[in-house]
Amino acid sequence: MVDKSTSLEAREEVDLMVNLIQAEQSEHEHDYLGALTKLTAALALDPRRVDLWVQIGRIFAKMSNWAQAIPALETALQLRPGLPEAEHLLALALYSTGRQQEACQLIDLACKKRNESALWAMRAYIHSHSSRDSAKALVVHQDWGRRFADPLTRKAAPLVVKDRNPGKRLKVGYVTADFREHSVAFFMLPILRYHDPANVEVHVYSSGRADGVTALIQQYVPHWHDVMNESDEALLERIRSDGIDILVDLSGHTAGHRLLVFARRAAPVQVTWMGYKPPLGMKAMDYRLFDASAERQQQFYGEKLFKLKCAVSYSPPAYAPIAEDPPMVRNGYVTYASLNSSAKITREVLETWASILRTVQDARLLIYVKEENGEAAQLHMLPRVQEAGLPLDRVFVIAQQPIAQFMETNHVADVMLDTFPICGGTTTLHAIWMGMPVVTMLGKQDVENSSVKTIRGLGFGGTVANTLDEYVLNAVKLSQDAEFLRLCRRTYRERLGRSTLMDYPARAAEVEAAYRQMWLDFLDKNK
Repeated sequence: MVDKSTSLEAREEVDLMVNLIQAEQSEHEHDYLGALTKLTAALALDPRRVDLWVQIGRIFAKMSNWAQAIPALETALQLRPGLPEAEHLLALALYSTGRQQEACQLIDLACKKRNESALWAMRAYIHSHSSRDSAKALVVHQDWGRRFADPLTRKAAPLVVKDRNPGKRLKVGYVTADFREHSVAFFMLPILRYHDPANVEVHVYSSGRADGVTALIQQYVPHWHDVMNESDEALLERIRSDGIDILVDLSGHTAGHRLLVFARRAAPVQVTWMGYKPPLGMKAMDYRLFDASAERQQQFYGEKLFKLKCAVSYSPPAYAPIAEDPPMVRNGYVTYASLNSSAKITREVLETWASILRTVQDARLLIYVKEENGEAAQLHMLPRVQEAGLPLDRVFVIAQQPIAQFMETNHVADVMLDTFPICGGTTTLHAIWMGMPVVTMLGKQDVENSSVKTIRGLGFGGTVANTLDEYVLNAVKLSQDAEFLRLCRRTYRERLGRSTLMDYPARAAEVEAAYRQMWLDFLDKNK
């Protein structure tokens, strides 16, 4: 006679395995809701499976659904205390919801247990973005470099440079996962478009998923290499085989980076630019392209700062309709908007915004977040909004928007409120292009002052505060001047279009001149 209980257990085990296989397939296809459905079904069969809770937490993290990622990961740690993968993901989730000190403590614990590059890189990222201490930012990145990058540099096979002609056409390679709908793409598109083929032969080594922006960028790249599935060793050999002279990292310690290829010395001159502002902490990165205002920051970087007159260019999205009159004219009240990643919204930022809304008692605030659906956005941000004392009836949390809808924000908002200490970059320029002045705060580190440098460099675009009280006062003053807000909408776009940031031929020529000087310096040092 067959034992019915044994038979039932066997069927449940089969069902569980089927759900796991289907969940893995769905996740691979980026069908995250489908994966969650299968994992939930598997969890119902065995609710104490730690790996299931970790998988659920990981998928919610991929969706930027931090409010639901956190309890799943906390459950995993209750079932198995000290599990490094769960601690790693939970630290990221805590950081992304403004709980920065908790995130720092947890990532430190996880790193003590596991010597993995991604884990230590995450530690460097979280610490450097949670502290205003530039020296500490260098130390935590060097902690990663000493363990993972520098040993590869010491062991790297010698790089043979065959063509040492100082005036030759330079082979320049850009390495990134972000040539898609991403801020790096908006900055780099003009450079790629206006590179002079007589001076440089451009290669792109792309480790990211393609989208419509990718296709646009590819038009201006004569040598495009999809390398997402290539190992670091294979990519190293490809770059060396291509004979790249200047290899440029555009990712830093962000998703999809290939820094360990740079660590193996893939090219004679290696440069980091744009994708990541803190130091990298590795000896094999020779230069960092930076604007002149950062020259006093050299002591906080391992790579040599190479000054440019203007270190970035701006390429606005093609679709960006502008409303000539600010919404406050028809609404009768001002609407502020936060356009930055919600990970930059700290408790101090929310409390400062609460002070603004207490002073301007009919004002509204729109907070854009990274979560891709409305429910997840509300779960993440509303409890934090309420805890900071913001009026829930005048604060609206908005899930991540496609770029076309995002660039219509000026139809519903009047003024952008910047975050601090980590401020906006591309979002600041998007706001100015939409005719919205930006209220920002002067930071202590260079990494904190992108918005400040943009506004001061342009000579328009918003206000710069030295203190929290001044930040509040600047926001309040803008709420009282509809005519000035109307003037911003009618002049900002034209003025930005005539600025250094959008003088694309000049920006590309300056970068090419920098590459040439780096090449000459290399030849001089390696006679």
